[in-house]
Amino acid sequence: MVERVDIAILYRAFEEALTDFVTASLSVDNDPAVVLPRSARLEKARERLCSHPEVEQAKYDRIVLQAWDMRRRWK
Repeated sequence: MVERVDIAILYRAFEEALTDFVTASLSVDNDPAVVLPRSARLEKARERLCSHPEVEQAKYDRIVLQAWDMRRRWK
């Protein structure tokens, strides 16, 4: 039997991974030792979210746009 993960948990994990990735890329001048693990975590969270049957493109887009807006303000 396949266990279904709550979509809200997946959205939150993706949002946290994306925020962590953006923050790291701004604070350490894209040092691969810092950015690459966060990039891998982000990709895994994105993959899990996007494979869920209840994912909504609008919610996904809103999370991504908020992260890039945060990055723009911090630069």
